[in-house]
Amino acid sequence: MPRLELALSMFAVVAVACADDTTAMTSGSEATTTTSTAGPDTTTGPTTTDAQTTTSEPTGASTITTITTASTTEPATTTDPGTITDPTTATTTDPTTPSTTEPATVSTTDPETTTGGGVCGVEGDTVSAELAQTGKPVPCGPLEFTGTRISPQKGPVWQLDGCACGDNCLIPDPWTLSVSAPAAWLPLMPACPRIVVDRVEGFGGCQFAAISVWDLQAPGEPAVYHAGHGLSPTQAGAAELTVTPHSVETCDCMGCCQPAELWDLQFTLGGADVTLTEGESAPLGQRNAINFESHHIGLCDAPLDVHWAIRKPA
Repeated sequence: MPRLELALSMFAVVAVACADDTTAMTSGSEATTTTSTAGPDTTTGPTTTDAQTTTSEPTGASTITTITTASTTEPATTTDPGTITDPTTATTTDPTTPSTTEPATVSTTDPETTTGGGVCGVEGDTVSAELAQTGKPVPCGPLEFTGTRISPQKGPVWQLDGCACGDNCLIPDPWTLSVSAPAAWLPLMPACPRIVVDRVEGFGGCQFAAISVWDLQAPGEPAVYHAGHGLSPTQAGAAELTVTPHSVETCDCMGCCQPAELWDLQFTLGGADVTLTEGESAPLGQRNAINFESHHIGLCDAPLDVHWAIRKPA
């Protein structure tokens, strides 16, 4: 009996111990169940907050924690120094664009265009002449010919010979005269002419200045022809002819050395006198005179725009 009682006592102890273990296991399972069922409550700590489960919840405290997505925005995208103040954007204006008026536009003003209320001259006809001895260079200065006309009386080109009228010359001395002028104002070349052409150093080299033609068979008479580019006749013709300018108007000339100016020309020849405006013609004693043009544009070193002619009519 005593052994049976002892065995029963031990069995009872074992049974109690097993009951305690079952209770402990039950409590553990309940705790585990409690923990899993409390999953939606994120207030228990970060272990209960699953990033994937909270983002699927439309409401609740878990949506507040997803505000951390704002931290995914990099600071460089919010304040990119290059996008705010790009140094190149401040200089979008091309350096050449502020100068809307090119310096060249200042010189586009025609010197003959006036700002003083007038027009200082208009372009007119011109006159020039060239006298040359065959085989010899043309000097820059006065050149004189006396001899015989070989070609017809009318030009504009005449073949001449240095042999004096009436002489029998064995060796020819050919010369050529060419005159550029309107046909009505070309000379009628006498059979025995004396011709003087003055050339002077000027703008662009040696240039025509004046021409005079006398008839050697009419001694004592004024020249049958005078013409010039400028305000002076030939040196040989200055004894009988004067050309005097009379200022009519001056005009401003942008970028020029002096104002532009317009003149009337007064011609005095053999006791006769006439004053002609630019483009005008009139008798001058037994001759006819014309003022082709008489003005100066004012440009530095530019020649005078003065051309005129005096001609004995047929």
